[in-house]
Amino acid sequence: MPNNFDEISKEIDLFLENCDNLLILGIGNDIRGDDGLGPYIINQLSILKDSILNNSNQNDLKENINQKIPMDKDNDFEFFDNVFDINTGNTRLDEGLDSYFSELNVDVNESLVERLNNTFLINGGSVPENFTGLIKKCDPSHIILIDASLMNKEAGEINIVNKDNIVDISISTHSMSLSYLIKYLELEKDYDILFIGIEPEIMDLSFELSPKIKDSSDMLIRLLFDKIVDI
Repeated sequence: MPNNFDEISKEIDLFLENCDNLLILGIGNDIRGDDGLGPYIINQLSILKDSILNNSNQNDLKENINQKIPMDKDNDFEFFDNVFDINTGNTRLDEGLDSYFSELNVDVNESLVERLNNTFLINGGSVPENFTGLIKKCDPSHIILIDASLMNKEAGEINIVNKDNIVDISISTHSMSLSYLIKYLELEKDYDILFIGIEPEIMDLSFELSPKIKDSSDMLIRLLFDKIVDI
């Protein structure tokens, strides 16, 4: 466990105070080793979210909640609702996270279903700027950005950076810097934004995360999902 994990948990708690709608954007290239941690985290969070929403006893609740979301003529939200359509496909929940989910004790009620439907998960890949329109349509109050980041830390270390200091972070592969991405998003609205970076170990051509980075990513997935269900 990273030495600063308890501090990270507290910082996320503080950030999510008064959160109405949360959007998590994972960034990175999932064929470049540890640079794929952002897409991996989004994929696994998506499976956890859908595992609750697709509970057979909650179909009526989900339908009622979804009816409250205004659809425009292009059905952008309907497209987004199936998160697998826009990120990494129908992969399985990781074995370690499957154990976490089986032990997760949550009361699946209307309030939880509404919270999950107000939590948007986007895999921005290596071109997160392509999703700025979708982010604005989701209209979140809070945005969490997740990426592999070079911070001269130990491999696997998780660090939180507020949006005012994000210009100092060296991001891995995508073309637009996160500071410019944030400035572009905030042309219309002043979002509450938090960046979570994980120090990578291997950035070579590979479809796999290194073991240490996968462990840190799985810890962050569990932490974030705990926060989501408790918002």
